[in-house]
Amino acid sequence: MFSGYSHGEFVYLSYSGTARIERLLVNKGDEVTSGQELVKIESFDAQNTLLQVEEKLSAENALLRNLASGERPEELDIIRAQIKKSRSSESQVKRQLERYRDLYAKQAISRAEWEDISDELTQKGAQVEELINQLKARQLPARQDEINKQLAQVEAVRLERDKALWDVQQTTIVSPVNARVFDTIYRAGERPSAGSPIISLLPPDNIKVRFFIPEAMLGKFKVGTKVKLSCDGCSEAIPGIINYINPEAEFTPPVIYSTKRREKLIFMAEAIPAREQAARMKIGQPFDVEIIPDA
Repeated sequence: MFSGYSHGEFVYLSYSGTARIERLLVNKGDEVTSGQELVKIESFDAQNTLLQVEEKLSAENALLRNLASGERPEELDIIRAQIKKSRSSESQVKRQLERYRDLYAKQAISRAEWEDISDELTQKGAQVEELINQLKARQLPARQDEINKQLAQVEAVRLERDKALWDVQQTTIVSPVNARVFDTIYRAGERPSAGSPIISLLPPDNIKVRFFIPEAMLGKFKVGTKVKLSCDGCSEAIPGIINYINPEAEFTPPVIYSTKRREKLIFMAEAIPAREQAARMKIGQPFDVEIIPDA
């Protein structure tokens, strides 16, 4: 039989920033489940950043839609109105040219006047054609390289939004496992430094019994060996199994390394108690460990 003690491997939960603790939602000793909310951190800065990035993303998406769809309908309507006006002017010049044709044939006007009205009609036709081409060009989307550049910008801002949303979510600390709240290190209203543990949890699976095996008896133990764990307050022994044996030796006092003092060499080992009984074990509680012989 070997003497040992119960040991806990704690899960420490912290916040990456330096915001103030708004609320503690649990107390020491409470049993919590995976996903349960434990601590609320002040989220004003994170929420504000998220709103700013969402506005930025909305603006970048609007620009992308504009590049992909051409000019806005209102701007296209202005060009259409200009085309209509230019065609009306062209029609007036055509009618005037027809009148001038008879007058020029009768030599009632000079050749210069005839050429002037002909040139004016050519100019009006060219103006109408130019406006039609402008309308066609503005109805087309932007060049593909500009669209690709804006797509990359939208994706970059979307990643910023996702990060800002994640930051907001982190202001609520949740339990990653089913566990008991072992300690609440800070209180509501306090402002811990970034990364400092705020609350510690002890899952039942993280409770173990540590004991020490003399060097001469090490050969009787191996990982997977079944043991019985007994304590002063235990009504019955708790079954367990050895899950770890330290490969490095330790010394019991006095620390004298010699062939005559080899009995002082010991190896730390850990045994996992049965899960359904581990929750009632107290950390630091003395235990006696006994090997269960193979049947």
